[in-house]
Amino acid sequence: MTAASHRLVGLKSVAAVALGALLLALGALRHALDPTTLRHLSPGACFLVGLIASLAVSLLGIGWRFGVPSRSALALVRGRPALVERIAEGVRPRDLPGLVQRGLLLAGVASVAIAGLGNRAAARLVQLPGELAAPTPSEYCMPEPAREPTPQAPSPPPSPPVEQPGCALVLRAYKLGYARSLGACAPRQAAAPAPAAPVARREVCTRRQLDEPVLHYGFRRVAGAAHATTSVDPIAATDHRVTEVRTHLDYLDGLLADIHHAITGSPHAAHHLWVNLPDPHPRSLEDRFTGTERCSQRFADLPLWPAWHPGDEARMVEHVLGQLLFATRFGTTASCSDYVIHWDAAPDTCRRLAADPIAMLDRDGALASVRAVLDRRRRQLEVGALATALGRQPPVAPPGAAAIVSLACLVIDSTGPAAPGGSTVSRDATGATVVIDRDTVSLREIHVPALRTPDDGPIDAYAALALLLAGKGGDLAAALRTPEPVEPRGDDFLLARLDPLIDADPFRGARAPLARPELIDVYPFEHHLHGFIDGFRRRYLAQRGRL
Repeated sequence: MTAASHRLVGLKSVAAVALGALLLALGALRHALDPTTLRHLSPGACFLVGLIASLAVSLLGIGWRFGVPSRSALALVRGRPALVERIAEGVRPRDLPGLVQRGLLLAGVASVAIAGLGNRAAARLVQLPGELAAPTPSEYCMPEPAREPTPQAPSPPPSPPVEQPGCALVLRAYKLGYARSLGACAPRQAAAPAPAAPVARREVCTRRQLDEPVLHYGFRRVAGAAHATTSVDPIAATDHRVTEVRTHLDYLDGLLADIHHAITGSPHAAHHLWVNLPDPHPRSLEDRFTGTERCSQRFADLPLWPAWHPGDEARMVEHVLGQLLFATRFGTTASCSDYVIHWDAAPDTCRRLAADPIAMLDRDGALASVRAVLDRRRRQLEVGALATALGRQPPVAPPGAAAIVSLACLVIDSTGPAAPGGSTVSRDATGATVVIDRDTVSLREIHVPALRTPDDGPIDAYAALALLLAGKGGDLAAALRTPEPVEPRGDDFLLARLDPLIDADPFRGARAPLARPELIDVYPFEHHLHGFIDGFRRRYLAQRGRL
């Protein structure tokens, strides 16, 4: 051994010490080396830990080769550790004995095994073979559990004695003392009806009995199959089977298309809204790589009545649509993945849709989703027709095409001045129908003057979208009428005059308080919004559906 070998430490020894220390540290962090933990280990847990540690170290020793000296070493060069990949011939670095290296790794793996396993896990592993071999109700006829004794009903009171017919004179003579006994005319006790015993019905179990040999069970199954085969006319059975196969082949395209829609996740509905306002969320360069925010996250926690400023008209329309359809605080919601808003739309979009719907939908990228929904509906109808042809119970029929596909346009005249107060919403929304691939869908359009963002301006957006999507009805007519003058007046304390705001519904015309900035923070918006949105959803969701 040369002098240089005294300064070389075998890499195997360094790795054994480092790996063992790391594993022991992990076990110590999990309190595996605490005396309390070690003292309460069961014999089964100790055996399992030893088995796992021995197997792990044995597998590791195949490539480690504890008895072979290290081919690489760690040396100190000018006070710094350096790795020596090739050791000169005749130089042997300092190495721990193979038994010590094996012991370090064994202790480390054992500590991790103790941390991961406990008495309960060890007991469950010991019981696992028995649980796997235990008979299950799906394979064996299990004995019925003992029934609990049913409490006996209290016995009914004894029935009154029944007098015998034709014994009235004898009974009267007995009462007057002329007869000592009634004899055959004595009243008889009516027998109480015996309760009917419940009839226990037990299904015949054809599975394997617990004490039945395997050969006997196999013979019984073969004999049962042979009896089932011979009990049916083979010609009739074959003809029935061929008829079923031919029927399935007749509807093969629909079956495959329905499976394709289910696997690829085709949309369940397609509702498109065109708005001639700029996109409130223009796509940035980051969005092109990371993707845009999902609608479910965008509408998850909408503020109740945010403050809007001039230029926020598009954001206000999006917020109002989210409140009407997707806000969970108001009850049952629609699925936001079924709705698409097309911003920066031309004012004559609906006129072009009525003239050539296919070309316009294709230009705006909406044709694929509309056709996918309509095709999915047709395939579901084909699956129902197949079930009827096979004599089976057909599934529930899908909603109509007009319920799962809709087209709407919100046209805002931004060039004209906004009204200083009151409703700016047109009282009538035009409606029409267009034909797409032989299916008729609805087309609605509404024109409104420029929207106002401050004060009661958002109410016009609520009324316009509610009228466009669900039509007239409920509280919508009240929201469209001339505002009522509601003003808390008086010289006393202002907070003492806020009770009328509970009944001052701005959606019913009481908009004057919204022009008071000091009342916005205390105005009961949720109370009035809930009533308006609940009425809207009752009308709208009854007109719409999903596949």
